[in-house]
Amino acid sequence: MDLKHLRLIEAIAEHGGLTAAGRDLHLSQPALSQQLANLEAELGLALFHRIGRKMTPTAAARMVLESGSGLLAGMRDLEERVRRNARGLRCEVRLGIQCYTALHWLPQAMVQFHRTHPSVELKIVNDATHEPVLALLDGRIDVGVLNATSQDPRLRTVPMFKDELVVISAPGHAFGARPHVAPEDLVGEQVFVYSAPHGGGALNALVQPVRRKLARWTEMQWTDPIITFVAAGMGVGIVPDWVLDAPAARRKLQRSRLTAGGLRRTWSVATLDSRAVPESAIAFSAALRDATRALASRRR
Repeated sequence: MDLKHLRLIEAIAEHGGLTAAGRDLHLSQPALSQQLANLEAELGLALFHRIGRKMTPTAAARMVLESGSGLLAGMRDLEERVRRNARGLRCEVRLGIQCYTALHWLPQAMVQFHRTHPSVELKIVNDATHEPVLALLDGRIDVGVLNATSQDPRLRTVPMFKDELVVISAPGHAFGARPHVAPEDLVGEQVFVYSAPHGGGALNALVQPVRRKLARWTEMQWTDPIITFVAAGMGVGIVPDWVLDAPAARRKLQRSRLTAGGLRRTWSVATLDSRAVPESAIAFSAALRDATRALASRRR
């Protein structure tokens, strides 16, 4: 006996006959009659009393209905959730953010998104922080926020905004008098940076030639401790320029460009390049683009 048989017994018991039950199950009366006859033959017992044109469940059928009602309800709930998820009406959008300390733009995106998708839950997947592209490809997240542009053809990637990695130092530090800091200027310094996988891409490539000559290279999971340690004169930091948007941070720290041309990054939002991506994930990607671009325009 399977779910098809449970639905058959339930429909006949509910409607009291094969014709109405067949309409409910989208089956013809002869087809439904044959399915019932086959099931009764397989079980070796009658499931319904035939009283005139009325069919009433036997004790065996009532036992099946009592035991199987939870299964049917659970399956209906699952089917409805799958349908709504496909339409983007009720689901969760799983978000992976590369460098999840940069969440100053997230509330505005959430507010905009929830105006049109109030029943969709947004979930930040922390273990996707260092590998959002891999998490997208593995199906662990629906939307990835990347601090670089991925060339993977399996992804749909749209640029959002640019930021710049800058050198921060405590008031009075020699870097404060310089318009920019070259990699060789970091020799002998304790340098605090945000922890990044695989060496941090462009930043690692820039600093690698002098890495062994630094007093120490310390990677941290959050930017707030970097600000605290640098403000206390314990070293210098390399952080995104938005860290200095807060007035308190500007009062505590000096800022210098990293190299004369600066070290800029392009942030982008990515989803799988697939028609199976839920509408809600596409809508949240659009909300992220709108929110980050609005913030970027206000910073100019």
